[in-house]
Amino acid sequence: MGGINKTLIEVGGKTIIDRAVNLLTPLFSEVILAGWPVGQSLPAGTISVSDNYPGKGPLAGIEAAMKSSRTPFIFVFGGDMPSLSGELIAMQIEKFAEKPADVFVPRIGDLIEPLHTICSCSIHSSLEAYLKSARKPAVRDFFSLVNVRYFDLPETDEYLRVFTNINTPGDLPG
Repeated sequence: MGGINKTLIEVGGKTIIDRAVNLLTPLFSEVILAGWPVGQSLPAGTISVSDNYPGKGPLAGIEAAMKSSRTPFIFVFGGDMPSLSGELIAMQIEKFAEKPADVFVPRIGDLIEPLHTICSCSIHSSLEAYLKSARKPAVRDFFSLVNVRYFDLPETDEYLRVFTNINTPGDLPG
């Protein structure tokens, strides 16, 4: 997408980040935006944290959010996901609460969505150690080191749409 801040892309007259914040605010006591660009206006009701491990990708944002969170668990989402579903997130929270794990990842068949995940902040020190040691840290690789539980979902157009992120103009919803 040419290096633009994908969270500021408008979909249906609202930016992706405004859509996400409006959806997440009623569900969570805090909405933390990791890696938010310096000088960019922060959406109302959110907290911005800088990556403590710049250049280490999404895991650096997860680490920064865990470190600053006032809660024992965080919901991790991709800032370029325009079709988040409050109903699906609420269902994921409910299923997670039945049997907590370090990480609770949605899965459709063999497809997992690591950036729509509930993470326990208790794994923060493990994540920090991984970030310090891994040359090219990958979310999926880190998840293989902790207690992961999967949230199995049927393969429907609705769920696949929720997990779609924007990488090219063709990925934008119609």
